[in-house]
Amino acid sequence: MTYRNRLQSAPGYILAAIAAVLAASNGGCTAVSNAVNDVQQASEGCSGLQPATSSAQATVQAWVNSLTALNTAANNVEAEWLAACNEVNTSLGLDASQTTASGACGVLNAYIKGDLNGEGDVAVTLTLAVSPPSCQADLSVQASCEADCNASANCNVQASCMGGDVVVGCNGTCSGECDVTAPSVTCMGTCEGSCTATAAASCSGECSGTCTAPSWTGTCTAGCTASFSGTCGGMCSGTCDGTSTGGSSCSGQCVGTCSANATGSCAASCTGQFSGGTCSGMCTGSCTVSAGAECNGMCNGTCKTTPGSATCTGECHGTCSVTTTAPTCNGQLSCMGSATCHADCQAQAQASLNCSPPQVTFDVQGDDKLLTAFQTHLSDIGKAFSDTLELESLITASGGVASQTADTFDAIGSVGAAGAACITSQASVVTNIQASVQVSVSASVTVSGSSS
Repeated sequence: MTYRNRLQSAPGYILAAIAAVLAASNGGCTAVSNAVNDVQQASEGCSGLQPATSSAQATVQAWVNSLTALNTAANNVEAEWLAACNEVNTSLGLDASQTTASGACGVLNAYIKGDLNGEGDVAVTLTLAVSPPSCQADLSVQASCEADCNASANCNVQASCMGGDVVVGCNGTCSGECDVTAPSVTCMGTCEGSCTATAAASCSGECSGTCTAPSWTGTCTAGCTASFSGTCGGMCSGTCDGTSTGGSSCSGQCVGTCSANATGSCAASCTGQFSGGTCSGMCTGSCTVSAGAECNGMCNGTCKTTPGSATCTGECHGTCSVTTTAPTCNGQLSCMGSATCHADCQAQAQASLNCSPPQVTFDVQGDDKLLTAFQTHLSDIGKAFSDTLELESLITASGGVASQTADTFDAIGSVGAAGAACITSQASVVTNIQASVQVSVSASVTVSGSSS
């Protein structure tokens, strides 16, 4: 369904995310500088910790490291939005000289609000949907962090892992599932991300290439020959914004047939290159599925296989003949101190924001320049949006790093004067992160193109 003057919500609210960054980064370089100073001062407040001799202080140290990693991730995501907004601004002929996310996304936001509020001659509608993030934690970071916690708590990961698998970095034979994450890896298993294959295969996600389906929703370079509804980059025959047309250009809603670059729904097969939508038939090219799909080609994301006697050069869910990291648990650890430390180490490892390319679908009607700009830079916009959602989930998770207090660590054991001083010193860092995320959450539900 297309909404006039508002975007399609949950999970597709990309303009709200732009507005979120606009508000979260208000103050530009000054806000970033203050955040960096807060982290530096907070780090100095933890110099007295002795994690090697105290399980409670080891857990505090893991928490501090997680906050530092999340703060870095927040700064990186802001930089992604700065780049993405300036790229789109350049394509639209707008001011692309801004040096902060607030400024760059503010320029774009003003343009989009004008579109959606009907300030031009043509009514504009825009819908966007982005798949939930599919991200992989940095196993080496998690393993190193947990090794310190487990040593101080005398925790045996193999014996204490509950409701999950023991996972190790592997460069040998793996007894179970092997997960390999890379920009491009040969995959004969399940791919969480984008699978590119030369042979036609069914695709339950977004297909980019050729699609054999008798009907489609997306974009086809060859146009549509039957029952088309959407935007047309060629000649439209039928009606344009309700007015009869016999084969002319249409900057609004085309219903009928379209000769080229059709974006919308069609009741005929696509004889050209297909992209930006789902293919109910066989897809040759790239298939992007966030939840994972069978792949026999190149996987841009995470490939999950059971290699048997073949070498596993990734994460092994089981035992590995040649390990490259200490073991970790992707479930829960039953050790007293390590359970909390384990969760903090997971957050620290996930702060790398190593996410598979998101599945993004969109439609712009009434503004061909905006449509083209989004098509050109969709991957960068999608990455920034996916990373924002992942970061938000890490901060707002129940029992997560942002909700931990002195009582959390006192339940493990005495943190001592050094631990208490460290926990107090982190208050400003926690406050900065929570405030930024709350602005993003509040703005994300405002899907009208407004920055308020």
